Amino acid sequence: MKRTTLFLQAIVVAVTLLLIVTGASAQIGPPRPPIEPSVEAVLQVIIGSNDSADGNLPAGLRVLTGQLRANFPFPNYRLDSTYVGRLGGSGTFEYKSISNTIGSGPDSDTPTFLEWTLGNLRTSSDGKTIYQAEPFRFGARVPVRISSFKDEGGKVLSNVNYEAVGLTVNRVSLAANTPTLIGTISLPKTAGTLFLVLTVRPAE
Repeated sequence: MKRTTLFLQAIVVAVTLLLIVTGASAQIGPPRPPIEPSVEAVLQVIIGSNDSADGNLPAGLRVLTGQLRANFPFPNYRLDSTYVGRLGGSGTFEYKSISNTIGSGPDSDTPTFLEWTLGNLRTSSDGKTIYQAEPFRFGARVPVRISSFKDEGGKVLSNVNYEAVGLTVNRVSLAANTPTLIGTISLPKTAGTLFLVLTVRPAE
């Protein structure tokens, strides 16, 4: 009887020790990476054209505009649109919408389909906060009129094809709170150019 009791006690002790060791091992596992703070990605679309009067630009873009004028001597620069997205560390932001400004068609029934993506955004700090995204994409499907005709009532109608324009950067790095020119796109059927300016900043 005593041997049976001692045997059972030994089993209980062994099981208890096993549970303690297993729990300790689970707690000693690799620590979770710290949660990176959220950031705001601000994409501003500037259009340079040969219009006589210069457009209004936000104060934060005037320094960048001076740099643009050195390479693209358009007399007119205007802010066409601003897009804002919020995302966390290693996150991805994707935007899709309809636009009537970039490469707008011959009438209101032919809008432009616009999308842009900022992927796998990460933060590094070496004395100055740097953001890196893989990738940055901006694209649009714009209507291009290929012919026109009149219906039975005399109304002029158009045949329109949608063409894809845009750019992709596999990896892009930029300093925090600094408007950075990512790329340019020629506007369809115009002498103007579209400038993509991206700013990444800590979210409030």
